[in-house]
Amino acid sequence: MAAMGVFLSTGSLYIFPLEKSFYLASRAGFDGVELVANEIYRKPRVEAYLRDLSRIAPIRVIHAPFLVKGGGREKIRSLLRSVELAQELGISRVVFHPPRRFPPEVRYLRWFKRTRDFSQVGRGVELSLELMPAFPLGGIKVNLFSTNSREGLVAFAEERGLGITMDTTHAGTWGWDLVETYCILNTNGRVNHIHFSDFAPWKEHLWPGKGCLKLETFVSFLKEEGFAGSITLEVDPRELPQDDLAKIRVFKEIISWVREKDHG
Repeated sequence: MAAMGVFLSTGSLYIFPLEKSFYLASRAGFDGVELVANEIYRKPRVEAYLRDLSRIAPIRVIHAPFLVKGGGREKIRSLLRSVELAQELGISRVVFHPPRRFPPEVRYLRWFKRTRDFSQVGRGVELSLELMPAFPLGGIKVNLFSTNSREGLVAFAEERGLGITMDTTHAGTWGWDLVETYCILNTNGRVNHIHFSDFAPWKEHLWPGKGCLKLETFVSFLKEEGFAGSITLEVDPRELPQDDLAKIRVFKEIISWVREKDHG
């Protein structure tokens, strides 16, 4: 059975210079980095900059920008630019968010719905659509994103040639069981990537073990299923110790926990 790749999201350290994420990922022993491209996709000569960073720790996944200025047109451009960077740097996967319905990203939504085959957009790069969270409003859970029910997401992905990124925190906001959610989303092996963190109402992206999600059961299930995709640790920076050596220590603990611990 192929081992799951365990990556570090640069979003876990977004308050620091990008170089720090790569350095800590390398020191801790992650298999690579998931690069959140928000702050760098417009950077001049970014390819050379990212190649230099890749010498510290390999970039395994690009997360397309979700914080962009310029509306729907720029949202589309930033996704396409992320695909270009992946192609040029030999990165096999780009994760991206579906369009917002409220407030509406009209141009992006039209493009998203009009695209019949995302494999033609990726041109050799696998595009993976992320499961998004519920938004709490007056005691109810509101869906702000297109295609964002479990059944809707898998149907859209099946029809349009997309992979699926399952975010454990986002599943938690809906109150969904993780194993059940994975089984629904993984129709015909669609789930190829997982964002890994804990959740407690309404605190997202907690350190694993600090929330209410059954992450041990979920990791054991993934191993039993032979999941051969990748897992990215994606936590809020406030979940990490201030000291860099302490960050490395807890990163090593979570890598060991995901890779090796027998939860049965």
